[in-house]
Amino acid sequence: MNSIDFVTDQFGPLQKLIAKMRENPAPPGSWRVTPPDQLTKMLSRSLAHLTALKDAAIQYETQLKTREWKI
Repeated sequence: MNSIDFVTDQFGPLQKLIAKMRENPAPPGSWRVTPPDQLTKMLSRSLAHLTALKDAAIQYETQLKTREWKI
């Protein structure tokens, strides 16, 4: 759970960085950077997946804590 929260907290600075980006046309054959609108979509999709993972982890966390584990 702590790891998922840590990764989710790292999205804030990424959103600020993407907001500062601007798209520059590149000449053919040069390096290209993903446009900011696509980065925003990927970031929101990743956040949705992390939220779903956290919800599943919360559901199973209580089950794991209440089980009697045998060694």
